[in-house]
Amino acid sequence: MTLPLRTRMARVLRVVGPVAIACLVVASVFSAVVFAALAVATERETAALALELETSAQSAVEVMEGRLDGAVSDVLFIAQAPATVSLGTEMTAEAKSSAAETFAALAANESVFEDVRYIGLDDREIVRVVSDDGQIRRIPEHALDDLSAYDVSGFAAEIEPGEVFVSPFELTKDDGAIVRPLHPIVRIATPAFDAHGDRAGTVIVTVDGAMLIDRLRRYFDHGQHVYLVDGAGQWLVGEGPDTSWTAILGGDGLADQHPRSWQEISATSSGRHRGDEGLYGFAAVHPGLAMERLEAERRGVKEPLGAESDRVEAWTAIGFVPQSALPSASITRHPELLAAYLAGLVILLGVTALITQLLVGRRGLRRSVRQAATRLAAIRDTLGDGLIVVDRQGRITDANPESERLLGWGRDEMLGRGSHELFHSHPEHALAAEDCPMLAVATAGATFRSDDEIFERRDGSALHVGVSAAPLIVDGQAEGAVIVFRDITEIREYQEEIRRLAYRDELTGLPNRRVFADRLDLAIGSADRRSAAIAVMFLDLDGFKGVNDDYGHVVGDEFLKQIARRIRESLRASDTLARHGGDEFVVLLSEIEGRDEAEAVARRIIDGLQDPFVIDGFTLRAATSIGVAMRLDGECADTLVANADAAMYEAKEMGPNHYCVSGRAPVGMG
Repeated sequence: MTLPLRTRMARVLRVVGPVAIACLVVASVFSAVVFAALAVATERETAALALELETSAQSAVEVMEGRLDGAVSDVLFIAQAPATVSLGTEMTAEAKSSAAETFAALAANESVFEDVRYIGLDDREIVRVVSDDGQIRRIPEHALDDLSAYDVSGFAAEIEPGEVFVSPFELTKDDGAIVRPLHPIVRIATPAFDAHGDRAGTVIVTVDGAMLIDRLRRYFDHGQHVYLVDGAGQWLVGEGPDTSWTAILGGDGLADQHPRSWQEISATSSGRHRGDEGLYGFAAVHPGLAMERLEAERRGVKEPLGAESDRVEAWTAIGFVPQSALPSASITRHPELLAAYLAGLVILLGVTALITQLLVGRRGLRRSVRQAATRLAAIRDTLGDGLIVVDRQGRITDANPESERLLGWGRDEMLGRGSHELFHSHPEHALAAEDCPMLAVATAGATFRSDDEIFERRDGSALHVGVSAAPLIVDGQAEGAVIVFRDITEIREYQEEIRRLAYRDELTGLPNRRVFADRLDLAIGSADRRSAAIAVMFLDLDGFKGVNDDYGHVVGDEFLKQIARRIRESLRASDTLARHGGDEFVVLLSEIEGRDEAEAVARRIIDGLQDPFVIDGFTLRAATSIGVAMRLDGECADTLVANADAAMYEAKEMGPNHYCVSGRAPVGMG
């Protein structure tokens, strides 16, 4: 008997309908999981790239500031050199020749110096030494310039004694016209004085800006764009010659081309930012804080950061990756993943259709949906990042176990509460929930990403997180948002630890052995050129192990830090104190007159440690044995340190508070 067509169609629909629904649910869940995983992987890759850009920018800035600080230190040194003071006092041909030799030695030692000038109070050049491709020569007197039109003496009068002026980037000019190809320079100036302490002129050094910029580029990988902008957001170094130096030549800079990105970059000294045009990692260079950094180094404390009020005087080093080169969550850009996704989708749909056909009816359909929901919940619960789902009002409707672990709140405690009031913190400025860009995703439908948000744990502590928020779309309408976040505390701490340990002793904050070795090599090179004397001291604390044994390592560590500060106070600003290891220190005395001056420093150090130390209620006394090695016959760095070490052991054999100059008998200080 043949069934009526309508009956046959009804039976088919009863099977096809549930199959279609089940396939749609499974396909949606599977696609959501795949795309969510791809999005998380992309965000992590982008976050790692942003961290790399920021770290590269900070490393480049440290090198640029270090190079400028060294140049400032050299300018201060040469302004106070005996030959410079004699020139300010006599202005004779012999004095000029002696000053020119001193200037030439400095220019030969510093490859970034293009010229060194001494300008009199009448704004006329008295001595100028230039470096042309490593060739040092003195400009004859008939070719020296009259700079009265620039009022150098009036400008220098505003610089305090012992201070310096570091100019912004300039472009080399000839008769007032900018020379092409463009060549950037930076000038460093300080006043000079005669033997009576009266102002006699100005010392100006021209630094090769192109070499500074070349050092900046070395810290970024191939394919990453490297920029340098001034405090107003104008290009110093742009994409190419046509877009560089708008700060001087005029034209649109970063602030004009991408004002929103510049607003974010200029708001802080370093960080990361993702704009519509691409990803930035940046750090500010503060040339005007060179004196503060040198003073901080002399005192053995952490470098000061540039104040936000000084940003106009700063430059900003930027690493940039355009949007087109960033990691993409588009599955079509990953052929292997696309093939796996399609294969998995086909298999899942086939299995779903077979199961649904076998279990026709509401019970079978509900079971399939519940299974799909269970798989989705399992994926949610095993996700390695925190996951929060909020409705259009910002109330929490779901949370996974990782979010409970990170925030300290239980899932039941979070459900129904506003995420903004519960854990989203804006410490820099108060921000209402309706103005929060992360919660705006729930209604606006746009995504939100941030690599440095702050959530507040239940115990009130801050949690630094990277956040990705995407709208939850139902029937084409934004009905809430899915917020995925991860703890980035370890990344931030690791980055800071790398910067701190590179050049400083962890306990005392003094330069480490690596820095000391570099400075000793530089001092030997300078001494050979100037026929000057240098000395190395090796200090070992007497009886320090007993302090750790009797009072514990906490007291011992604080004792060691205070001893380091006292030794530093007994030295000149130009001397270097470094921790050699344990209770041993090394000192580099550069540009000294001879053995008597070195012995005087040794006596000052021993005298400076005589007053007792009070730590945690305990009164402690310090004693030291000092070995001194003078550089007499061209000894190398290793020989100097070894001689000083051997002399220290000779002093130690005589008892506490003795010093010994290598090759001579130890001397006691009572």
